Amino acid sequence: MPKLLEYRGKALLRKAGIATPDGRVVSTAGEARSVAEALGFPVALKAQILAGKRGLGGGIAFANDGVEVEAAAQRLLGTSLYGWPVTELLIETKCPILSELYVAVISDTAARAPLMIVSTSGGVEIEQAAQAGTGTTVSAAVDMRRGAPAYWCLDVVRTLPLPEATLVALAGVLARLYEVYRHNDCTIAEINPLAVTERGLIALDARIAIDDDAVFRHPELELERSQEVGDRNATALELAAAKIDEHDHRGSTHFVQIDPDGSLAKAQGKISIGFDGIGTGVSMAVMDELVPLGFLPMNFCDTSGNPTGSKLYRITKAILAQPLIEGYVFASCLSSQQLDVTARGIIKAFKEIFAPHGGAPTIPCVFSFRGAWDDVALDLFHQHGIDAHPWVRILGRDSTERELAQTFKDLHERWRAARGMAIA
Repeated sequence: MPKLLEYRGKALLRKAGIATPDGRVVSTAGEARSVAEALGFPVALKAQILAGKRGLGGGIAFANDGVEVEAAAQRLLGTSLYGWPVTELLIETKCPILSELYVAVISDTAARAPLMIVSTSGGVEIEQAAQAGTGTTVSAAVDMRRGAPAYWCLDVVRTLPLPEATLVALAGVLARLYEVYRHNDCTIAEINPLAVTERGLIALDARIAIDDDAVFRHPELELERSQEVGDRNATALELAAAKIDEHDHRGSTHFVQIDPDGSLAKAQGKISIGFDGIGTGVSMAVMDELVPLGFLPMNFCDTSGNPTGSKLYRITKAILAQPLIEGYVFASCLSSQQLDVTARGIIKAFKEIFAPHGGAPTIPCVFSFRGAWDDVALDLFHQHGIDAHPWVRILGRDSTERELAQTFKDLHERWRAARGMAIA
């Protein structure tokens, strides 16, 4: 799901009326010093990456003068933190803190409702606070038909051991935070910590994530959509593949690079390959057979729901654009998907990618067509002469996942031997 950097999340909080420290984003040490001097010392320098625990990782620094600011900025910029490159810093005024709170609204998929969580153990991961049994935590599911007005939020937090004035202010922050969550179609809207200061409650951090399927409703956020990629940046190929389904819901081309740089395959002594499957179940079954034979798909791809030929054409080009792969596997489940349409898209991609060879691939490729119009799909590959190439094997409706994996292994060994390469 698309996540917002801290400074962009705080912009949404301020728009909703939640106070944040004065600050500005910079990309050079010189800018950092100028901004800090304009804000007034002391200041905080915060690496802008999509990861938590920045303080523990050295991604947050404090400075009392311009020299310290420049030194800290030079130390942070251009480095990597938890695998994320640090290219921007948020320079903010440092707030005198009396205590810290944790507040969040998250999508509770089990309850099918937004869940509001508040804890007096701010500044740490809420899971850690719960395990340690520190502080007091309250939570409540929000009735989306009624929303979360301040009076309801006050009822949620009234048992917390906080002064009455703080509870009233906290209820107001929670009501505004819920509006941020709803208005922006968030899956999480979190402030950790929410600082209790003499000037009131101030959001010192912001963690905002937007639902994948709602990104199109928020062009103002300028988000690039990709499939779920966990706690890392989406790759350029993932972002490009995600555009295939934009504005066209005729089937899907779900694409994720599970081993983008091939490092996982290398660490396990396996060979990277490209993969496409029709149906998640059959995809997992085929991967379960391929991995023990020494292969690791560089990507996961599910082209199901009867996508158009143009979608198959584009996603096949994306899969084969991965430079480290030593083969390609396509597997279909026994479904009603029109495999002739699927085949036409794949063939067009092969004709362009391997144009010097008339569409015949230069890497081992195994296809398994099982389902509706599978006989037409096989005939199309035959008409275009692709099935006659030595590095292509096409299996029909009677083939199994194990047979598909073993066929690919045998073909890959012959391909390596023909090139004088060691057999894996």
